[in-house]
Amino acid sequence: MVLEKLSSSLKNTLEKIAKSLFVDEKLINELVKDIQRALLQSDVNVKLVFDLTDKIKKRALEKKHPKALQKESRL
Repeated sequence: MVLEKLSSSLKNTLEKIAKSLFVDEKLINELVKDIQRALLQSDVNVKLVFDLTDKIKKRALEKKHPKALQKESRL
């Protein structure tokens, strides 16, 4: 039951990304909070949740363009 709820929450988060026209800092912050909420409700260790989501946020903000766009721009 817990894994089912976690899976559903993470799926909803991924759907938000797919539906978004722009991936900006505001959206990333919202998604990180959704991920944190889902993991904490599934009894994942608080420190692990914040370490993981900090890494996700940093990597998401570092990436200016998806890899597909980078390849196109080289052509």
